[in-house]
Amino acid sequence: MADVIKLRPAEDPDEVLTAALGHYDQLFIVGWDKRGQLDMRATLGLDAPECVYLIELFKHAIMSEATE
Repeated sequence: MADVIKLRPAEDPDEVLTAALGHYDQLFIVGWDKRGQLDMRATLGLDAPECVYLIELFKHAIMSEATE
């Protein structure tokens, strides 16, 4: 877990996406679209089990950070 990157909040979602350009080999994005609907996207290299694994890693990182 040493490679977990802390959240970097930003006001504008486009700012977050722009800052991420060129930093990832594979990517899974979860968010609310402009209509308030849950939207998820992933690169072709990620299948459903890998996306679930990423979600679990993210949950663990958030929970661990909250208890530090």
